[in-house]
This record gives sequence, structure tokens and C-alpha cells, in this order.
Amino acid sequence: MEITLTISKGAVMREVGITTAYTGGKMDSDAKAYQRISTVDEDESHLERFWEESRADLSQELIGLVAYEGGSSRAEGPVPQADYEVRLEVSKSFDEALLPSMRQSLFSFFVHNIAAKWYVYTNKGEAGEYADKASTLLEDIHRKAVYKKRPTRPTYND
Repeated sequence: MEITLTISKGAVMREVGITTAYTGGKMDSDAKAYQRISTVDEDESHLERFWEESRADLSQELIGLVAYEGGSSRAEGPVPQADYEVRLEVSKSFDEALLPSMRQSLFSFFVHNIAAKWYVYTNKGEAGEYADKASTLLEDIHRKAVYKKRPTRPTYND
């Protein structure tokens, strides 16, 4: 059975911007933290590299399950929206009720992983925590992808 997880790259990058700005803004002990930690348009090439590294991390974690991994586009208003899509080959006993939480974990993995990589440059004190959270989210996706729901005993109407 094949399942598809799709997230918006634009939404991920916006959330990374919000996360880094919030982190920088909350560091009262460092007056220059906001300017140093928050991402700006000039950082796009670095963030793009971190996006690609995160894709590679995901593919490595889910090796053997990945049927397709890449981008797609969809129309959202007048501007096409780039999406990220990963299709996984899972057991026929896969529990489809896990799909919404897998999508959320995938989104959060990308945000935390990209932020962790950015914080290696700008906020070394929190880089490890974000990397650990990203790793936990990646493991969560993997565990859910290989989870098999219990078979149910068939019932017959006589």
C-alpha cells in the first residue's frame, strides 16, 4: 500500500522565520540576538541547502520505504505553491488514522531540522535541542510508517 505525505515548503520556511525571530526576540540578555538569530532574505541560499539536507536525512531514515521523494506544485490562488511530497510503501495493515499526525511530524521535522542547522551558525546554545527534537520527529514518522494495526476478527451475518 502506498501513502503520500505532502507539506508546503513555503509554509515550512515561513515557520523557520517565525521560530528564529521569536528565539532572537526572547533573548533579553543579548541585545543583538534578534539581528543575529532571525533569518532574512539574504539567508535564503543557506536555508535552501538546509532544506535539501533535511530531505536527504528523511530519505535516509525511511530508506526501503520511499517510493517517491520530491517536489510538486499546486495552484493556490494566482500563485502556484511548491510542495514537498514523499510517497511511502507501507504494509497493508498500516493504520491510516496515523496520516494526519505523520504530516504534522513531517512539517515539524523540517522546521526543527532547518532551525537546528541555522542555530549552529547563530545560536549554538539551542542548536543541540532543536537537532534532538528533529531527530525525535524523524523517528516518530518512521515508527508510524512501519506500524501495523492489529487484525480484526471477521464477523459474519447469518
